Amino acid sequence: MLVYGGVTLVSALLMLREPRAMAVMAIENMVRPAEPTPASTETIQKLEALSSAIVARHKAEVRAGALISLGVALLTLYTVAALLSRDPHGRKLAMVTGVVGVVYQLGGLPLAVAMARQAASEGGDLLSRAVIDSGREPAGFTPAQLPHLMVVPAILAGVLGALACLVLLYYFGGRRGRALYGLDSPDPARPTQQR
Repeated sequence: MLVYGGVTLVSALLMLREPRAMAVMAIENMVRPAEPTPASTETIQKLEALSSAIVARHKAEVRAGALISLGVALLTLYTVAALLSRDPHGRKLAMVTGVVGVVYQLGGLPLAVAMARQAASEGGDLLSRAVIDSGREPAGFTPAQLPHLMVVPAILAGVLGALACLVLLYYFGGRRGRALYGLDSPDPARPTQQR
């Protein structure tokens, strides 16, 4: 949780500062060739322009998502601090963070999928050529598969993030979480009053 909160905080601050930064970093990681050539450099510049155009269309949504990410990151880090310090409210905070995390992960899917589809439809030829030139194409890759390959990482990240939050809810909402915070122990016997 600590690493997730830290990474989410850094990416949220980066997106607030420069909304297209995350998209450009993703494109560069995906299509950077082993040995840069003038043609590959030109292709990367075209992809950066495409990425900038798509992010510009969704600038308000990206900024709103960054603000929400910032809130989720701060909540996650606060929860980690509460859990590590054995705060009495740590269990409740963990469960709230799990619910917020599920909503956050699944709520970000529509924008991520829409942007991935736009990138695939508007820059399909360019992207497929860049993937092939980079030498990182999957076995049997065809340009017709590109729209699906662009959407799958966004969906996979959202679903895996939501599953991690459900595991958090299961642990802290279940008997182990109750035992960790001493909620399953029997009530101490009340002393009898002597007259």
